[in-house]
Amino acid sequence: MQKPALTIIPSVPVWKKGEALCFDRKFYDGIVLYTQLWPGPVSCVMASSDSPLESFGVVEATPASMPFNCIVLKKNEIAGKEHIRSATIVMASADAFDQLHIAALCRQMGVKCVYVIEYIPETRYQIVALDTHNPAVRLRQNLYLWLNERKRVKAFELCDGLQCNGAPAFSEYREIPNRLLYFDTRVSKEQIIGDDELETRLAALKNKQPLRLAFSGRLIAMKGADHLVQLAVKLKKLNLRFLLSIYGTGDREEEMKRFIERNDLGGEVVMRGAVDFHRQLLPELKEKVDLFVALHRQSDPSCTYLETLSCGVPIVGYRNRAFGGILDLADVGWGVKPDDLDAVAWMILRLDLGRGEIAGKSRNAAGFGRKHDFETTYKNRISHLLSTINGERRP
Repeated sequence: MQKPALTIIPSVPVWKKGEALCFDRKFYDGIVLYTQLWPGPVSCVMASSDSPLESFGVVEATPASMPFNCIVLKKNEIAGKEHIRSATIVMASADAFDQLHIAALCRQMGVKCVYVIEYIPETRYQIVALDTHNPAVRLRQNLYLWLNERKRVKAFELCDGLQCNGAPAFSEYREIPNRLLYFDTRVSKEQIIGDDELETRLAALKNKQPLRLAFSGRLIAMKGADHLVQLAVKLKKLNLRFLLSIYGTGDREEEMKRFIERNDLGGEVVMRGAVDFHRQLLPELKEKVDLFVALHRQSDPSCTYLETLSCGVPIVGYRNRAFGGILDLADVGWGVKPDDLDAVAWMILRLDLGRGEIAGKSRNAAGFGRKHDFETTYKNRISHLLSTINGERRP
């Protein structure tokens, strides 16, 4: 019997470097795991990018050394019949506007199609509202989003299944049959915090040292980066002893640094910049952080949530639909109404006075992370694809 062939069309690009190709590490690690678990050949169809490469978090490989076949599209080219001809099943990105034709294409060719979706319409409109100040431009962009959403829904009517990253998408597209809910993460089983490691960190909570807060991610408006430093001012006025470590870079970085200097927050807030995820960020979260502060203004199903919980660190922040969906499944943090910074500040002050509650939810966080590690997540996604090939459909 012929082995099933999987073709993946991701939303992330690849970079050309002479004869080699450069991949985002998170994506590459995922594809390698697919090749190890999938019972047949794996191919990728990817757009190329000419934007600058990151200084780290990139994997460089030659086609001969890669365990999968990678087809690099030409500039402005979209995936067509010739790219999926040998596929048994195609996994495409429904977040990419130039892949919404894939379901119809697969239907014509007798190939199964499963879409992956992260953003919901609400999130897309929230991003436009945050990033676009010109009313005419905002209206035009919102119309574009509305038209694309109509195309997306039509594509879902033709596809054979849907993999939803995060609770918002799983709920938004509940009418689509054969859905899978998963939470994106880069944390493997062996990297999840151990019980002894967690208890050592929790013991430090009893020492009444300043509360150790952290944030990691892009320093942009939609991630609430500018609210972080405003929160620090409020916490200082409440006479809370704390240290807030902010990991990441973005367009709000310089503005945040100026705010820290202007408000004399140098003793409480440290901008740590971009750090290596596996070698530095994970170890520091596991060893040196009591609470993670997530002030995401919109419902982006950020991998930050699961990766933080996998370090046994509970989350306090805005209860958007993504974070709220996690809180509905597990008691791993505290959510308040988005943009209510005062509520976040008072919540953190209360937790500082009752640190046993932090310890309890830290243990819950680690437990939830163990159910959703990198390997388990990919095994579930592959099982969903294989069951789709076999004609099995989830409600």
